[in-house]
Amino acid sequence: MMADAGIPVDVIAHLNDRSPRYVGEYLARHAETVRGGLAPPPLVLHGPRPRPASLSDPDRRFRARLEEFEAFLATHGRRPHLSSDTTGRSKGTEWALAHWLTIARSADRHGRLAEHRARWLDRVLPSWRVDDRSIEYEAQWRQNLVQLLVFIDVHGHHPVKRQRDSEPGERQLARWFSEQRQALRDGSLDPQHRFWLDRQVPGWAQTRASPRPT
Repeated sequence: MMADAGIPVDVIAHLNDRSPRYVGEYLARHAETVRGGLAPPPLVLHGPRPRPASLSDPDRRFRARLEEFEAFLATHGRRPHLSSDTTGRSKGTEWALAHWLTIARSADRHGRLAEHRARWLDRVLPSWRVDDRSIEYEAQWRQNLVQLLVFIDVHGHHPVKRQRDSEPGERQLARWFSEQRQALRDGSLDPQHRFWLDRQVPGWAQTRASPRPT
């Protein structure tokens, strides 16, 4: 997600205590797995028996959409996304595939998706239950963390929100940093987010924004 958000490899390496070369090679080998993408195909010892032509196939449409979905992942290296564009919503388009996945996710959340269909989706895209908004939020959160680390490294102090001479970007970053402390106090901070803040910004939970040096 950090790579998808456009964060440079050397920054990702710094956050994970690894060399840029290691991170670059890791992303090249495991990018799809890290993003929750294509999973290794299962080992099949015996092929499935052909279904008698006299029997109806209730999964025919679902399997057809699943094949289109899998082909999209293989071609684009990412899941399809919904957009506000009203064009290109016909069968087989990116919008149609994203809408199909949204319906499947909703059905699963309400207990209406057949277990075997959920298993098929697990095989094709292990992270299919995570919606696009959650992925975008996580990517944006990590990008904010990187911007915070860069600011502290350049200025030697935490961003300040209430100084008259604060830059707009600094005030926005200070607001985000303050929101993390508030989330920690009210118990709503994601445990993994706290882990990264504890690791990268020691004492962040107790230290208020440092005043701008005179």
